[in-house]
Order: sequence, then structure tokens, then C-alpha cells
Amino acid sequence: MPDLTKPSQVWNLQWDADWVTAVAFLVSSRRVAAGNNLGQILLWELPEKPGGDPPKPLAKLAGHTNVISRLACSPDGKTLISSSYDHSIRYWDIPEKLPAPSETVALNARTIEDLKRRRASKIPAPLEAKVGVLKPSRTLNEHKEWIVGMELSRDGKAMITGDDGGHVIVWDAVTGKVTRRWKVKGWAYAVALSPDQKQACVSERLPLIFDSGRHSALKLWDADIGEVHCDLSPLKEFKGAHFSSAAYSPDGKVLVLGRGGEAEGKLYLLDPSTKKVTKALAPSHQEGVTDLAFHPDGKHFASSGRDTVVRIWEAATGKLVSEVGKPRGGQFKDWICAVSWSPDGSWIAAADMAGAVQVWTFP
Repeated sequence: MPDLTKPSQVWNLQWDADWVTAVAFLVSSRRVAAGNNLGQILLWELPEKPGGDPPKPLAKLAGHTNVISRLACSPDGKTLISSSYDHSIRYWDIPEKLPAPSETVALNARTIEDLKRRRASKIPAPLEAKVGVLKPSRTLNEHKEWIVGMELSRDGKAMITGDDGGHVIVWDAVTGKVTRRWKVKGWAYAVALSPDQKQACVSERLPLIFDSGRHSALKLWDADIGEVHCDLSPLKEFKGAHFSSAAYSPDGKVLVLGRGGEAEGKLYLLDPSTKKVTKALAPSHQEGVTDLAFHPDGKHFASSGRDTVVRIWEAATGKLVSEVGKPRGGQFKDWICAVSWSPDGSWIAAADMAGAVQVWTFP
């Protein structure tokens, strides 16, 4: 078991084409995939041990044409699933032997242009990578709006997605068939599926006045029939809040909720069976929470936020275990958009708005 109290940054995988918005480790390997605001996806193979220069990407996944909102990997590590603002969900079969390099990807072109524009005295040399190209093996086109939320069940059999038209879809993730769908009033901004796949958490958001929670709702749904099971919005703890992130613990006993937007990024633990808040976590993120990811041990989870910090928590007690990274200027500087744990739980990757993938390790 890694010591989660002692994070250490290993690499900063530079890729400054645009914001890096999604990240996912591929199960049973050192491979990590990341997507950005341009709809691009790159794949890296991390060395087994930390140290040395940051590795360069080995493959490019070509097909999306807009923001990559989420990435998820099948339990066998062979398939990556991506959701996008281009209204599509794409499956990518990742071979053990990646295709031979056929394209060149620039990794620091935007940085160079910015420094030249500012007439900096030192301009770094161009950083490039030769990559192979993979095409999607399957594309799902049921959504007609931006897909803003997506989660794959831990067993890889079910998937839930939500778009900014308010459409929520539960899928058979193996066949790609729709098993249930319903519509909410606002954006289906954050979606999560319980481990038994019977309950779904959906955060609705109507972004009419900046990120005001007055136009938001948080509900638990019966995922089998698509009916509201419980409206959590009236809870006093949630008054005036909109939630950008939700995640069930692997045993289904805890539902973690992260408040988004420009307000304080508060985190709450909720018992899905009693529908009661068991803990409000402190210290919260300075600004909105952007992502939640449970550790493979099921006992800890990571939260990321607009304050550019990743925090590690105990799920049972809400105790803060460690902080990964430091604030770099607030929510309009460099958000951490998403986080992902390695299969053995000893590494964490963070998608950085600044145009990089941060990789941290725990001894």
C-alpha cells in the first residue's frame, strides 16, 4: 500500500496546444491518456520508476472535433472511452503494440509563440514527438448536445452520460446499447452511477447568472426506470450550491459531492441509503471542485479544483490525508481539470489547464 501522505511530483508532461481537460490511466499498465479543449487525445507510456526526462507521447487518438470532457478505461485495459462536446462517445481499442510513428506532434509550440510575443530573452527549442495514429473502433451518436458528464462502472458493464441539453443516458457499455434515458431541466452537469447500477446521481445546472446555485438541482434517480428517487436540493447544506462532481465509493456506502463554480469548492459525504449528509469536509478547495476519483483501495479519494490543488481524503472519516501541488494564482490562472489514479494506486495524474499532465507518485 503506497503512503498517500507523501506525494512527490515525478514529471510534468508538457502539451500546451490548449487546456488539458481529461485524463485516465489505462488499467494494468503504465499508459496514461489525456484529452484537451481541441478534441485531441494523446497516449503516454510512463517508465516503471520515476526519474529522468518526461516521456513523450507515443500515440495520437484521432477522431473528435471538440472538447474532450471525460476519459475512462475498461477493466481489462484494452479499451479507452472518450466523451466530447462534439456530441459523440468514442471507443478506442488500444493494442499492446502501438502503431508505428507516422505524425509529428508539437508539445511546446504555444509556449514558444507566447514568449516570442513577449520578446523574452530565452526561447526554448521546439519540443516534438513522433506518434502513431489510432482511429476509433466504435462511435455512439445518441447525444445531440455537448456531452459534459460521463462515468463508466467499475465492472465496465454500464455507463452513464449527460449533456448540456439535459439528456441523461444509461448504456450497456459492452454493446453500446441504450438501456434507459431521461431528461432533466438544466444541463446534466455531473453524473454518477452507484456500484450496483440501480441508483444514479445527477447534478442539474442552469447557468443563467454566472454559476449561481439558484438555478441548480441535485437528485438521485432510479436508474432502472428513470424516475426521481430523491431530490437532495432542499438540504440546508446544499442551499445555493451547484455540484460539478459526484462519485460513489466502490462499496456504494458513500457518495462524494463536490461544489463547483466560482464559490468555495466545498466537499460533502452523503449516505446514499439514508440520503443524509454525514460530513462536510475541510479545508475545502478555495474555488470550485472540478473532479473526484476514488483510489483503488476504495478507502480514499482525490479531489481537484480551480485552486490548482489536488487533495487526498479518507472516505470513511473525511480526514485530509495530503495535498498534491500548490496554488498557482487562483481559479483564473491554472485549474486542475481532472484526476486519475494508476491501477496500483501509487501514481496520480492531473489534467492541467496550463497545458500539461502532472504526474505524482506516492512511495
